[in-house]
Amino acid sequence: MNITNEAIDFLQTALEEEETKSVRVITEAGCCGPTLGLAVAVAEATDEVKHFDDLTFAVAKEAEALAANVTLDVESTEDGMTLVLHGLQPSC
Repeated sequence: MNITNEAIDFLQTALEEEETKSVRVITEAGCCGPTLGLAVAVAEATDEVKHFDDLTFAVAKEAEALAANVTLDVESTEDGMTLVLHGLQPSC
């Protein structure tokens, strides 16, 4: 998984008030199978972990294959900035 500098900045700001400065990429149930999700949670022992300043970014073992060619980025919408996963293959 790739992470843009803009996504790192966004997450650092979003987690400023949080006790945990860690984001985990996990698998979630999608309409036709597993998909990726993000959770504010500490890394587990089997996670692939990267550190960016004071932010820990972890990919759960079961999410590694789905996340391999995905880029976490931010996009501007009419509601403000939001995180997006570019390259995520639809589960259907």
